[in-house]
Amino acid sequence: MKFFTYAVMGGICALLNLLVLWSLTSVLGVHYLVSTMISFFTLTPLGFWLQKLVTFRTPRAAAPVEWPRYFVTMGSSFAANVGLMYVLVSLLGLWYLAASVVVTLALLATNFLVNDHWSFALRR
Repeated sequence: MKFFTYAVMGGICALLNLLVLWSLTSVLGVHYLVSTMISFFTLTPLGFWLQKLVTFRTPRAAAPVEWPRYFVTMGSSFAANVGLMYVLVSLLGLWYLAASVVVTLALLATNFLVNDHWSFALRR
């Protein structure tokens, strides 16, 4: 059940990510990799609070320890995200929004496991 909740909260962020990517790339003409970076730094705090409050339900007092852990976890995911986006879009020719969905799904389980066993582990 926790994984399902994590996926739903992540899905909210993923939809917002697609909106930011589309707005920046297709509307404003920003390069898709720059849009990916902007979206990451814009939505990571929201993802943290959604996962903290809804999925893992940890006390607010744990946030000063959890936030840096979450940011490191998502930073690693970010590096994989940018690399995979480049491969899928620039090398393989996949549409950037479809590539974003593929990358999000590819990283979902790993991100959940790391967040469950490290980022928000203080709940135990």
